[in-house]
Amino acid sequence: MPIRKIPKNYRSVTGTFASIKNGCNIFYESLLERDFFLTLEFDENVKSYEEQPIQIFYKHLNKNIRYTPDCLVHYKDNRLPCIYEVKYSNEIKEKKVFLKQKFDQIEEYLDKNDMEFKLFTELDINPIYLENIKFLYNFSVLKDISKTDLIKKLFKNKKLESYENILKIYSTNKYEQAEIIPYIWHLVLTNYLTTDLNKPFSKKTILKVKDNDKT
Repeated sequence: MPIRKIPKNYRSVTGTFASIKNGCNIFYESLLERDFFLTLEFDENVKSYEEQPIQIFYKHLNKNIRYTPDCLVHYKDNRLPCIYEVKYSNEIKEKKVFLKQKFDQIEEYLDKNDMEFKLFTELDINPIYLENIKFLYNFSVLKDISKTDLIKKLFKNKKLESYENILKIYSTNKYEQAEIIPYIWHLVLTNYLTTDLNKPFSKKTILKVKDNDKT
């Protein structure tokens, strides 16, 4: 549960994000936070993450000010846990001096507590990558995944195939092709199939079985 109560106001877009990685809903208070959480879902090195995890105090004008960071990320490798502050780049520019003083103190505190600190802005996201992972996340929950076994068989003896060719191999009937489309993208989402997420998806998009899943 987040420490800070997320306010509802006209300047922010609040809501919940259904996290597969955490197995629960994650609260966000801006579309940028939602997009950031989505990138964490697709980062293979991220073990888990939590929104508004702790409270830290810093000094401003001789007063102790309470600060609640946006997200704490835990990694699978040997990296230290990382606190992220998610802000739009124009806000950082507008409040540059104040934020530097604030974040310098916070970074010093986190360093003493074996945590890292990073800023995340909209400039850190490749727009094409973002659109692709938004699209893929639509296929995160399927009622019946039995058709994924059929698709895996199509790839059994094929190292590379275009999305268009896989549909044609499966069936020449467009209605039957439409039935398996969600399952193809579900396999991309779940990392059985891989593709270049930094290129726009199209009929010519190349899909391949991830090396460690080949049998």
